[in-house]
Amino acid sequence: MAFSLTKLYGLWLMSRPLILPSGVLAYAVGVVIAAADGPVAWQPQAVGLALTMLANLAAHYADEYADADTDALARHTGMSGGSGAIAAGFADRALALQAALVVSLLTILSGVWAVITGTIPVVAGMILVLGLLGGWLYSVPPIALERRGWGELTNALLGGLLMPLMAYACAHGMPSLRVYLQLLPVVAAALVCIIGVHWADRQADAQVGKFTLAVIYGEKVRWWWWASLLLAYGLPVFFSPWLVPPTVALSVVITLPVGVYTAFRLTRTDSPVAGAATMVVLMLAHIAGYLWWMVIR
Repeated sequence: MAFSLTKLYGLWLMSRPLILPSGVLAYAVGVVIAAADGPVAWQPQAVGLALTMLANLAAHYADEYADADTDALARHTGMSGGSGAIAAGFADRALALQAALVVSLLTILSGVWAVITGTIPVVAGMILVLGLLGGWLYSVPPIALERRGWGELTNALLGGLLMPLMAYACAHGMPSLRVYLQLLPVVAAALVCIIGVHWADRQADAQVGKFTLAVIYGEKVRWWWWASLLLAYGLPVFFSPWLVPPTVALSVVITLPVGVYTAFRLTRTDSPVAGAATMVVLMLAHIAGYLWWMVIR
């Protein structure tokens, strides 16, 4: 019984419970964009969210398996350094891999069922598969994009683009180019977060040969940070009112003090909190902005 409880606790830790809710938030961005375009049926959205979170969970377990070497050297904060479950002895790499495979299989089977029964459209099923595959390619060898300087962009696209697209596709089918453009600021916000996480882990990553942008560029990575912040804040204003409702642009601008604070903290602290907080408030700003628009239009 003690071993079983330890294993369950390890699985809970490796799910990264502080990070999982950000997937719900990203999905919610897609829901409000879809709702601004027309009626949204909530049953497909509920199924789409469940499938998205399963794929996200599988990616977390796969990342725990692949990053056991660097996580053993890193400081665990709940947002950076992995979960610490393997390093603390609550789990091992074999358990992480088994969990990733089981949850991935469950995601695929559930997704096939949802498509076959017509609960979600085929395009949503395709996005789900792409997201699940991307989660594996992000961290697991031999591709391991996060070790080759492509992890930040991959992670931002998975969280800032595919998760909202899943919600939109469950509501209206194939997203148009306009929806992709509307989500570019969200991708930039996700970049702000993941670069901050990798900055916190840079020393451990460097020791095991994991080439994140923070390892490759050192303190010069702040230029990637600043560019991401500029896009996250500037694109909604630039796109308004042609692609993004003015209420979204205004909501984003209201959060600017958070972004300015993060800009000043970049490379001056090892804490990932500022970058993560910026992503969260920007996603909330997009959600609030679209809801506001639907009320007043």
